[in-house]
Amino acid sequence: MNPPCEITVKALLPALRVLVAKELAENYAWTQTKIARKLGVTQAAVSGYLAQDIATVATPPFSFDELKSLAKGITSEIATKRMTHVDLINNICEICLSLRRGGAICHVHKIKVPELEEERCTICMQLHMSLADISDVRRIILEDLRAAVSLLESAPEFTELVPEVFTNIVMSLRDAKGIADVAGIPGRLVRIRGKVTALMDPEFGVSSHLAKVLLAVMKVNPNIRSAINLKYNDSVLKIVKKLNLKYAILHRDPNYKGKEDQLIAFAETAVRKGEGWLDVIIDEGGFGLEPNAYFFDESATKLADRVVRIARMVNISLKEG
Repeated sequence: MNPPCEITVKALLPALRVLVAKELAENYAWTQTKIARKLGVTQAAVSGYLAQDIATVATPPFSFDELKSLAKGITSEIATKRMTHVDLINNICEICLSLRRGGAICHVHKIKVPELEEERCTICMQLHMSLADISDVRRIILEDLRAAVSLLESAPEFTELVPEVFTNIVMSLRDAKGIADVAGIPGRLVRIRGKVTALMDPEFGVSSHLAKVLLAVMKVNPNIRSAINLKYNDSVLKIVKKLNLKYAILHRDPNYKGKEDQLIAFAETAVRKGEGWLDVIIDEGGFGLEPNAYFFDESATKLADRVVRIARMVNISLKEG
């Protein structure tokens, strides 16, 4: 018996633990004890992770760039306290399941067990989120998100708008009750070799932070069903003003250490003050929090088309000085 879980346990999890531990220690100054508590391992194990040569982390079927991007996405969520233990396990499982459905794990599994290829194995596809089990409405949303991601991936200028915490794009059911009714990109959209790439297909329930922001906005206007987070700077604000987009800015107290709650409350209030519609909510950032601009629209494809045009305008503005 050779289930695909064996590849996850022997190759994916060890690599992610090392890379996440190194990210938390080097970029967020976490202690080994704190890292161990969050990852559910011993302090001695963390010490071993930090001593490991990073060049030896990636093993087939995973590339170093792919693992590094996955680890950075997980780490940023852990470090900003958005990810609970339940969220962390859910995130890892979502990554694993996606890679089993025709991804890297599926590929190497069929090499390891050639009979699977001969027998046209579709076990993981059948067990996990087969499109046949998704309602028509949810299927339409996933298709819209795939089209939106394609637009973003095909625009090289869009890399200029990807923040350090990476970008996600989400779209919700009209009658959404919670984050399980909001679809997004597991692992987010990341920068790899000068382009933006989604490492996994869109799924429901994989976004926490951005989904909560969208749901807050939808309390006021359920027609606003898609959101994306982008890097925020003076160049972005200049284009927002040039296009006459409706926006609101969250000015944080520099000493305020809370993160998500303040933005969510502000988003709902700002849309009410904006008479039911805002194109952009700008979070200037604060203590340990990167500035982000949250753009909204009625669908993911409309939103992607808009932000690609904005990215091109920002790119031209930067070249002109």
